[in-house]
Amino acid sequence: MLMKRNRLFLGAFALAGLAACSEITDAPGFLSPDIYLKGTDTLMLPLGSKGSTDVAWLDGSSMPVEFSIENVRDQNGARSEQFFREYLYRTWTQPYNNQTDTTLELVNAKLREMEMPAFTINPVNGMIQYLETTRNFEKPGDVFHVDVKVKNSSGERIYPDYATVKLTEKGKPFEFFRATTAIILVNGAGETRFTLYDYIPEEDLARRQNIYDRNGKELIDIYKISEEPSTGVKVLIQYTDAEGQIFDSKEYATYATGTESYFDYAVNRQNTAEGALIEFPVTPWPVRQDLLSYLKGGTMGFDILDTASLRQGVYVNEDYPFLDPWPEDTWGAEKWYIRLRSRIVFYESGTWVISCRFPYTHLDGTF
Repeated sequence: MLMKRNRLFLGAFALAGLAACSEITDAPGFLSPDIYLKGTDTLMLPLGSKGSTDVAWLDGSSMPVEFSIENVRDQNGARSEQFFREYLYRTWTQPYNNQTDTTLELVNAKLREMEMPAFTINPVNGMIQYLETTRNFEKPGDVFHVDVKVKNSSGERIYPDYATVKLTEKGKPFEFFRATTAIILVNGAGETRFTLYDYIPEEDLARRQNIYDRNGKELIDIYKISEEPSTGVKVLIQYTDAEGQIFDSKEYATYATGTESYFDYAVNRQNTAEGALIEFPVTPWPVRQDLLSYLKGGTMGFDILDTASLRQGVYVNEDYPFLDPWPEDTWGAEKWYIRLRSRIVFYESGTWVISCRFPYTHLDGTF
């Protein structure tokens, strides 16, 4: 019995201690002295680009919290006013909807030119954000220290060196992530075979660099032909045969029901002799920056496809990968078409070209 009473006593003592540690009071909220910005120690900020960091680690601080930038200091400790100046910037006033905002007028109705700082902090989560107007900043290579004020029900606190920022040279005007160039056979039953399937994945940094270098090693080529428009983009999508002749642009279309393409995130399509021209009044574009665009060309006959060379080059020489084996004659191949699946984001205004060459295709029928 004595042992049992001792156990009860010890258990009550432990519960009392736990209650003392977890006591709920009417005291104001908690603001941790250890709030910090998650992610890398130094934010590399390419001048003229748009981006953001990770959010803050709140370390159990009472919500809600409010963040603001208290100061940005240069390497000598002096305040850097360029981080606080406002610049004219075109921004969204309502969410963009590609299903309904199908004309330039409808898109522009959701945009407004505003005076805004190029460098800000999200007041709710502590994320550092920067805009293309950082092109106005000076001295690439300089390092700056960001001091942040955080407020909540407990009060407020200054966090020196919440972020360290290094200004770097101008960022990439566009980013190429991935692409698949394909030639697809079709039979009388509507079945398809991917007889050429050249895939550049995101992790293949060497092939992605080929796109930026424009060294001719890849089937896809991306380049700028004009600085106009000064705000927003025009993009010429162009499919060419083995000799550089352009497939009829009016035949270009989103691949299939259930897929989307660059056409679905742009306006004012024009079918020209040089390709299909589309536009959008703001960058980055596409607005949905994870868009994997599915675009195809028109269905063709075998008189402009060098099937003998394709079979030799792809299935014997292995010049290009394929997804499906070459079909038997009984499969009944009758036609073919081309397809480009890609993810590209444009950050810099102007007129751009996305050109893709399809080997073994000859629009003049001579091969």
